[in-house]
Amino acid sequence: MSSQSTDWSKLLDQDVSVSGTAENAKAGPLLMTSPGDPILIRGLDQWPPEIVGKKVKVKAIVRRVPGFPKAQSRGKQTMQGTAGGRDMWVLELKRYEVID
Repeated sequence: MSSQSTDWSKLLDQDVSVSGTAENAKAGPLLMTSPGDPILIRGLDQWPPEIVGKKVKVKAIVRRVPGFPKAQSRGKQTMQGTAGGRDMWVLELKRYEVID
């Protein structure tokens, strides 16, 4: 399941299973579902160092939350799409497992 090709509005408040690469950012832990396609994970401060860069399968609930204040962007890569206005989609972590 790619975050950019997924209609998260149809999955709001539902359990999902999503695979990707665990990465950390200033905003918090990310799941990179494909290159340049991150989605924020809630429920962790950061991925543990031994998990970063590894492929993981996340069990989570899709949530719509207030987005971050608009910032000056120097590149084209942005946080995974908005839910409307400044809201954004996040995955509320239930559990994860390393799969690679």
